[in-house]
Amino acid sequence: MTISSSIVKSKKSAHRTCSIHASQLVVAGCLAVSPLAAMAGGTTYTGDPLDKIENTDTLNFILGGQVRYDSNLFRLSGSEDPEPVLGRSQKSDIIYTTNAGIRIDKSYSLQRFVVEAMVVDNRFKTYDFLDYTAFNYSAAWHWHLTPRITGVLLAEQKQEMNSFAEFRETEKNVQTSNVRLFTIDGDLGGGFHAIGGLLDVRARNSKTFEAVGDYQQDGFEFGGKYIAPSQNWISLIQRETDGEYRGRELDPVAQLDSGFDQSETEANMFWRLTGKSSFDAKLGYVKREHDHFDDRDYSGMVGRLLYRWDITDKTQLNVSVSRNLYSYQENENSYYIAETFSISPVWEYSPKTTFRARYDYSDREYRGAIISIPELRDDQLQMFLLAADWKATRNIIVTGALQHDKRTSNFEDFDYNATSASINAQFLF
Repeated sequence: MTISSSIVKSKKSAHRTCSIHASQLVVAGCLAVSPLAAMAGGTTYTGDPLDKIENTDTLNFILGGQVRYDSNLFRLSGSEDPEPVLGRSQKSDIIYTTNAGIRIDKSYSLQRFVVEAMVVDNRFKTYDFLDYTAFNYSAAWHWHLTPRITGVLLAEQKQEMNSFAEFRETEKNVQTSNVRLFTIDGDLGGGFHAIGGLLDVRARNSKTFEAVGDYQQDGFEFGGKYIAPSQNWISLIQRETDGEYRGRELDPVAQLDSGFDQSETEANMFWRLTGKSSFDAKLGYVKREHDHFDDRDYSGMVGRLLYRWDITDKTQLNVSVSRNLYSYQENENSYYIAETFSISPVWEYSPKTTFRARYDYSDREYRGAIISIPELRDDQLQMFLLAADWKATRNIIVTGALQHDKRTSNFEDFDYNATSASINAQFLF
């Protein structure tokens, strides 16, 4: 449930930028609460195919579909047999997805309004008890009080099935995430800006998922930002949030709390080294204190360093390293530390065809056990992706992807291998 901060020149996709600062506020607020955004197992990564379509209309309609084969839908280890629970030993499935939506992008004087709504229907060929329909939307007002005082007012919803890599049950569990966001940026002159915002994030699951929980997190942030004449910038932000687990009764035995307070100090920087390369960096410290059970508390350094390099006019390389802390409450752990390396080359073979690859490696150390156990959980996750985008016409984009996911763990039956292949087509008119 993030707002993409990719910089796209065409008007039809400019709403995805909203503002880089607004995106960072939402991502920090959400990821600090729930690890689900980091659990990509079971979802083929293809990016947003609509970014490839050049369309500058104020009103657009979107139709699309995808067929995806997944060799290990429930992310089972090699020794696990689903037959006792599911009545069959088949681990694979084919998922058919269709989507229909509308997009509006309209400016009035200094104001700009961007609305996107999408219905996404997911049908499973074999395990059809997992079928579900999602309603996703994003509505943003890019407001200007004056040319120097600007901001974003945003409401967003996303519905998707929880990954079976972490929700280790063979039943449907759909998470609904909602974001309400208000940001303000005051240009003080000389490149200096005063920045701030208000945040409301909510998530609920269709089935009980105590490790993550249903929650509401409200907060605010304030800070400063300096933008150099070269458009390089640096910011310092203090963020304070208050979280409440919804529908959860206080459990002294399992130490499942009713709420928490969270404080984050964060420095961000964007630096363009040359006309072809840039760094995007974040360094911060996060501290969470629960209302009743301090064994669930955690704190530590977080950060990200992303390097973008336009090698030629047709080739690009993205490399990133990151460290994050995620709440994940079981008897054996209260949170985990995720240290991730990612590399992603992109090659524009022709004006109509682009090839992409990606490799992610993540080491996850689970900490904060509330019971005595022989050893703490430690996972290593890898993801390999090959994808191609073909712009069939001005308004049609077709994407094919092949992906392999692998997890190794020191906990029994937590290892898995999964391979998926998909074909996706989107039509915008």
